[in-house]
Amino acid sequence: LILSGYLDRYIKDIAPEDLQVSLWGGDVVLKNLELRLDVLEQELGVPLQRGCIRKLTLHVPWSSLSSDPVIVTIDTIEIEVATQ
Repeated sequence: LILSGYLDRYIKDIAPEDLQVSLWGGDVVLKNLELRLDVLEQELGVPLQRGCIRKLTLHVPWSSLSSDPVIVTIDTIEIEVATQ
């Protein structure tokens, strides 16, 4: 699943089989996801202490995938910058 590969880059411990099963049934909602700090530090250029997403919702319109977008909604992202 393409979405799983993309999410796995930024989020720790996502089980691809959970995403696949949930997506075929409709929207998938993931809660309290821990972010991969090493990847974000490289992209943002600042040292990080902690990062998480409180709620992430994926909507894949299977019946109209060629004409409607995949929608990713993030509700609350928390990132703590390390002070050194």
